Amino acid sequence: MSQKHQYNFTYLLGLALTSALGGFLFGFDWVVIGGAKPFYELFFSIKGDPTLQGWAMSSALVGCIGGAMISGILSDKYGRKQPLILAAVLFTISAYGSGATDDYSFFIIYRVIGGIGIGMASALSPLYIAEISPAIYRGRLVALNQLTIVIGILAAQICNYFIAEPIPEGATESAILNSWNGTSGWRWMFWAELIPAGAFFFLMFLVPKSPRFLAKANKVDKAQEILARIGGEIYAQQEITGIEQSLQQNDQKVHWGELVKGKMRPVMLIGIVLAIFQQWCGI
Repeated sequence: MSQKHQYNFTYLLGLALTSALGGFLFGFDWVVIGGAKPFYELFFSIKGDPTLQGWAMSSALVGCIGGAMISGILSDKYGRKQPLILAAVLFTISAYGSGATDDYSFFIIYRVIGGIGIGMASALSPLYIAEISPAIYRGRLVALNQLTIVIGILAAQICNYFIAEPIPEGATESAILNSWNGTSGWRWMFWAELIPAGAFFFLMFLVPKSPRFLAKANKVDKAQEILARIGGEIYAQQEITGIEQSLQQNDQKVHWGELVKGKMRPVMLIGIVLAIFQQWCGI
């Protein structure tokens, strides 16, 4: 068995952190709208309409559902790397468009686009990290994605804090609308995401494809080359053997109906109930 010191941890950490930028953008895109909310609502004249206010805040959820649903299909066909690059593009489009548009309907479209990026990144970033990580480091490296989500949330709050100007006590809605915050500040809150989104886009071109995907695509030599760089030739051969065995054992497709049959039904029910209570407790 390969020893700890045989792993190229610097290289491995670089791959994990690059992929974990997807988690950072997940957290950033999800939260940045909170700081912009009081100002874009005045700009789009939706301040007194709870329906339009709620739709502006939650529209990204629709994109999240779609992004999560297509992430598996895209990753099976194109691997983990290309869909993550696509997610970076979607984050970039959403960040720029949300801040640039003067039309409420287009604002919603851009938020949905960002939501698709969130859904894809939330599924594929930890998957990529898990597939390039040796078992001894896998848990800790995958946890980096969770950490970067929280860091992204914090970064969004910090950016909003420094971009927004203090609102004078007793300021009217008209005064706020015509202030820096109401005319430009909320736009820059969204545009701040362009920096990490751009970094994610360019850095993803520097990382290799998932060894597991390459092995599944019959590119074993390329997969072994990547694994050898991570842990040496012996480690690479052991991993290739394990991957090939697991692919042979998991070559059957599972029908959606299996999720609600037999032993899976209570597991699905518990998951749904926990998700509902998690949101309820957050209100």
